[in-house]
Amino acid sequence: MNNNFLSNKIITWIICILIALCVICLICGCKCLPFWNNKPIQIDPVPKPTEQLWNVVKKATSTTSFAIPIIALGAVVMFNGMMKLGMSAIIFGSVNLFMSLASARFAFGMAILGFVGSCVAVIASILIKNKALKDIICNIQKIKDIAKDNGNSISGNVIKETLLKQEKSTQKLVQNIKNNLKLKKII
Repeated sequence: MNNNFLSNKIITWIICILIALCVICLICGCKCLPFWNNKPIQIDPVPKPTEQLWNVVKKATSTTSFAIPIIALGAVVMFNGMMKLGMSAIIFGSVNLFMSLASARFAFGMAILGFVGSCVAVIASILIKNKALKDIICNIQKIKDIAKDNGNSISGNVIKETLLKQEKSTQKLVQNIKNNLKLKKII
């Protein structure tokens, strides 16, 4: 009984393979069977990497040509002390170059890298803000607890010591928010 089961299983597999081959031949014709085809298979030669690079350079658009000097200018400005302006120029030039290359040559790969990069940037931004808010709320609660224990009186030194325990990213985020509020004349 066991041998009969194995032989039935093998025959079933052979029939399935033959049916699959027949379907492939019906769909593709003789192209799927190169030994039946009298025409030799022609393979297009793959250009060398230097030829591929030259083809990309020949097809460079004005946006690609514009992006490279912007990146270089941003690096020079950043190293001369204007960090925000330099980084803004580098980011602008990089995004400009990225988008022009993505649409010209490396569409799928660049699109995936751009999507992953933007997702990582958004997630990092959310995590940093949430961490800062948690840190601020915890420190304010500590200050309230200290004030409650001291009869609602608290010294400035206790507040400063508590706030200095915040992480650097939280202190930087709080300082940026304060500067924005001062510019808007809210505080």
